[in-house]
Amino acid sequence: MRIEIDQSGKLEHTHKPTIVGFSNSTNKTIIILATEKQKLQKFFRKRAKGKQYIYTTFAILIFLLIKNERKISEIVIDREYPGQEALIKGYLLGFLRKTKLKIDKKSINFTEIGKAAKIHGIVWKAYQSKKADHKVRAQDIIKICSK
Repeated sequence: MRIEIDQSGKLEHTHKPTIVGFSNSTNKTIIILATEKQKLQKFFRKRAKGKQYIYTTFAILIFLLIKNERKISEIVIDREYPGQEALIKGYLLGFLRKTKLKIDKKSINFTEIGKAAKIHGIVWKAYQSKKADHKVRAQDIIKICSK
């Protein structure tokens, strides 16, 4: 199964929510509110890892989206942070190794998904309404980081 992942509302914009979602035969979205992103940013800064906040959080949001999916053959992630894709992929693979979900690193790719893609419309609609299938709290992400 091939899934496409997109984001609306950058993680570094801590005054607005972020939605991350995937699309294949089904769709799923998650939201992290601005207040939760601010808590996370403080958490990372206190540990002198302020720059890792964005990339680690993005990888965890993707992980939370796909962790219960089975039979994933390919993950296509919209190019949100050019130049940081290897880092994001490394974090994502690290989180996946701790679960029973086995995904070959060659099957995770970054590309421009584009506004015409189904997932872009789904994520954009969720962003505008500020409603998603699941809400993520800062504590959820901190718990995963700390394992």
